[in-house]
Amino acid sequence: MNRLALTTTLGLAIVGCAHTAPTAQVQELPQEDAKCALVRTLLSEPGPSQHIAELISEGREQPVSVAVFVRRPEEGMLERFFVGDSPDCGGDEFHVVRQLQRQGLVLYLQETPDGYAYDARRAGPEELSMNGTPQGVIRRKAEGGWAAVSD
Repeated sequence: MNRLALTTTLGLAIVGCAHTAPTAQVQELPQEDAKCALVRTLLSEPGPSQHIAELISEGREQPVSVAVFVRRPEEGMLERFFVGDSPDCGGDEFHVVRQLQRQGLVLYLQETPDGYAYDARRAGPEELSMNGTPQGVIRRKAEGGWAAVSD
């Protein structure tokens, strides 16, 4: 009887492990894609898109550099949103960078239960801030993707 219980337990453990590793690998890539989709949605909002347009009209080098950080005020931390070396987000008007080399746009995100509160500011590499007032909220849509929330 003990052998049967041990065999069953080991069998379930092996099956459970076999299913968790592939799922984790599959989720890594879409997560970065979802982050890029979130950034694109944010940059189409009036405030952030106005900042991009201003930087372009001032003759700044294009595409405009955009850095994205998550504020964690309870921990006193400002954390990079993208984990990889070079996020593949952008287009003709902007590209996402891990670190600003010159003045660009900084998107600050703060987690909410179903998305992020955000604010966008023009800043240089030495002007990052833990303080900020949310300019809007973006939530994950049930069918996938992101939607800005109007109050």
